Amino acid sequence: MNRVNVLMGWGGGEEHLKAIRAVSSRLEVSAAREHEERLRLAPEAEVWFGWGLSREVFAVAKRLRWIQVTSAGVDRLLFDELRRSDVIVTNARGVYSIPIAEQVLAMMLALARQLPTCIREQAAGRWAGSAVGGKPDVLSGKTCVVLGLGDIGTEVARRAKAFAMEVLGIRRRPAVKPRFVDEVVDHSGMQAALARADYLVVALPLTDATHHIVDAEALSLMKPTACIFNIGRGALIDEAALIRALEEGRLAGAGLDVFEKEPLPPESPLYRMENVIITPHSAGRSPANGAKLLSLFCQNLQRYLAGKPLLNLVDKNAGY
Repeated sequence: MNRVNVLMGWGGGEEHLKAIRAVSSRLEVSAAREHEERLRLAPEAEVWFGWGLSREVFAVAKRLRWIQVTSAGVDRLLFDELRRSDVIVTNARGVYSIPIAEQVLAMMLALARQLPTCIREQAAGRWAGSAVGGKPDVLSGKTCVVLGLGDIGTEVARRAKAFAMEVLGIRRRPAVKPRFVDEVVDHSGMQAALARADYLVVALPLTDATHHIVDAEALSLMKPTACIFNIGRGALIDEAALIRALEEGRLAGAGLDVFEKEPLPPESPLYRMENVIITPHSAGRSPANGAKLLSLFCQNLQRYLAGKPLLNLVDKNAGY
């Protein structure tokens, strides 16, 4: 009976190791949370579960056959050596979709209802009546454009429709239309879709093709009353162009969880904009994530041992 060496490279505890070992008596399971420990254990690993797989660690992992990452995006992992290899990569698609979608709607509601202004006035001990005035708005009847109808974008669309919004999706395969999405177009229809957006949600994976997909030209097509939300990767949006559009009043606001440079430098003007909500790449966080990741990995591990196709297989050339 062939033994399979599994190396867990993330911060799970002994209970995670125990659950993985329970999948099969064929498994040898260990954990490596520090770089030096990963270098020491990687040469024996056939399966990697976690993050932190650097080029240096990959170079010594000569027996590696499968990587299960704990993130949905794999843009930081797919260095050239890995792309060219026969190593299979699977991601955590679906694990973070609900918390991220809920955060997008929370940001939308906060901007529509002028909550940032109210919170600032509350902290200063002031009644916010004159500061808010007649500005609070509703989501109902507004147009939500979702750029990228993957798992996350689909969950955003589902919730936007629950708020009686018109939902328009942009995806590579427009024939696939969820029932709660009013219209789906491909990227050739992106310009017309941006012009209709009251709220634009950017939920794409980051690849060479999607880098700065929302650039100065794209932003210029949007209404000055529109708001933009990025919960994909920072480099999907040209951040400098976004800052200019916000400073010049060509956009009404933004909700940003990801940035071109993280942590966002303290000198960034985004911190001081009253119409911008910033969260520290935390939209996907939830107490349930650890259990979901473990469940996904154990399902995939059973499939791997049985020679069955794995869930959430990544196309390394496409980048997602």
